[in-house]
Amino acid sequence: MTSFSELTPDQMEKARACKNADDLIALADSEGVELTDEQVEAIAGGSWYDCMNETW
Repeated sequence: MTSFSELTPDQMEKARACKNADDLIALADSEGVELTDEQVEAIAGGSWYDCMNETW
């Protein structure tokens, strides 16, 4: 599985195109990306746009 910090530019572009947290979590799952509990909480809490701009 890929960690969030190892995303390709294509995967980051797909993630930025997600319209909501459910889409982002589904994308991570389909791409084999392993999210930490902290990242899942950030996504579920609505700060997932912020997490896209951080280095995990």
